[in-house]
Amino acid sequence: MIVLMGFMGAGKTTVGYLLAEKLGLPFIDVDARIERSEQRTVRQIFDDDGEATFRQLEHCAVLEILAGPDAVVALGGGAVEHAGTRLALEGAIVVYLEVDFEEAILRIGADVNRPMISVPGVREIYARRLPIYRSVSTLCVSTGGRSPEAVAKEILEAVVAPDAVPSGTRSVLITPMGGVHQVHIGDGLTGNFAQLLPTLRGAERVFVITSPADLLLASEVAWSLELKGLRSSVFTVPEGVDCKTLEIANQVFLQLAEGNANCDDVVVGLGDDSLCYLVGFVAATFNRGVKLALIPTTLLGQVDLAIGGKNGVNLAQGSDLVGAIYQPIVVVDDVALANARRSDGFLSGIAEVLKYAFIADESLLGVLEENASEILAGDVDLLREVVTRSVEIKAQVVTADQREHGAQINLDYGHAFAHAFEHLLEFRADRHGEALALGMMAAAHLSLRQGRIGNDLLDLHRKLLSLYGLPMSGEFSLPAMRQTWVRYRKYRNGVRFVVLNGIGRPEGGVFVSDELLQTVLSDLAG
Repeated sequence: MIVLMGFMGAGKTTVGYLLAEKLGLPFIDVDARIERSEQRTVRQIFDDDGEATFRQLEHCAVLEILAGPDAVVALGGGAVEHAGTRLALEGAIVVYLEVDFEEAILRIGADVNRPMISVPGVREIYARRLPIYRSVSTLCVSTGGRSPEAVAKEILEAVVAPDAVPSGTRSVLITPMGGVHQVHIGDGLTGNFAQLLPTLRGAERVFVITSPADLLLASEVAWSLELKGLRSSVFTVPEGVDCKTLEIANQVFLQLAEGNANCDDVVVGLGDDSLCYLVGFVAATFNRGVKLALIPTTLLGQVDLAIGGKNGVNLAQGSDLVGAIYQPIVVVDDVALANARRSDGFLSGIAEVLKYAFIADESLLGVLEENASEILAGDVDLLREVVTRSVEIKAQVVTADQREHGAQINLDYGHAFAHAFEHLLEFRADRHGEALALGMMAAAHLSLRQGRIGNDLLDLHRKLLSLYGLPMSGEFSLPAMRQTWVRYRKYRNGVRFVVLNGIGRPEGGVFVSDELLQTVLSDLAG
């Protein structure tokens, strides 16, 4: 329960609506609820019955709201002057929106519906309430000269933050609608997983889902959760892509049901990118949604597949055909795990990082070009840097477009080609990365053929891919690719492509004729 308080004009209603939208919670304005109940305005209640009567009505309304389901609640400016209301707020996250008296009066203007504005000695009332606000609040946020969005972001960051993070950890706030959370990036964070969880109200059990290869690590995580007072269980599923099936998901559903998992409990996915997708799907659908936390162990999972809320399982007809978008409560990117698994999805992760750099961050391209050998050797500081910057790029896009209706399409640079290539390539541990590398090369050839970029940017693609041992050319059949595209999740009466108009200037939704596609494939074949 998040309760906003402060003097009139502090912005409680405006900020409250923003918070509720981002957190996926209802918004309750106490004054508005009283007005509906009494069929009178707050001003009329003050005029007819006096302030004391209104404060008692307000106190009863607050008690009723706090006893209900979680919400974002905006209190009237004087609510905390009632001793019983102050007592009732214990246990809630109480946010004091601080505003200077002069700015509050300017914001209010001549609002005749506010009963206290016409009371003599308004400044004295403001001064009297200040120490009460400060003593009751768990968080104080200044609103002076700031936009409601900036105020809401500060509150969100505080609400989802853990008690402490290890030194050297980088944390990225992701704020899509209904799923605000942090991604923590550092070295050796898995051992600190329990302390990196946000406050869990109502949670009694944690179910850690992992593969046999990570069973020891999962057991250590479960033990740390037990020390935090949470009953923990560990389940294993098959390694790699074999876990992404409805049959395996059903086995996990049954284990959660037998463990009496409820919507306040937490499901933790500890494993590679496939396991994170499976566990995300299970969390999104079991009991209509349980809390989800992810510990991706591969670089691909850390920079891409555990970020953004996507999940799914495969059918015989194609990958991720059954899935949802469901945000976790936290993601822990322990780069030491990715570093230890450089033979498992590492180059696939590098391909995704290169993609982010091409579409959004020229300076990241410089880091990748200048430090390729150190990154491939597992330099932890460089890994932390490239993972953080990749997560920041994806966080910005996901926050703006969670449902893939707009800007998020730019994350698909190279992916339309890569989707087909991946189905046509032989299976290898980094097949996804090889397919994406070839997909970006094909997209760069397409961009060049359309006059959008010059040979210099095409050559930069070749140079960077070569530095990381990723392929730059390959032979593919357009008819064979078309057979895979008909089941492509983003097929819309044909395939649309993302191209570049320059570094950091992607453009999506581009239709390409068969004739031009064949030319691009010939270019790719070299």
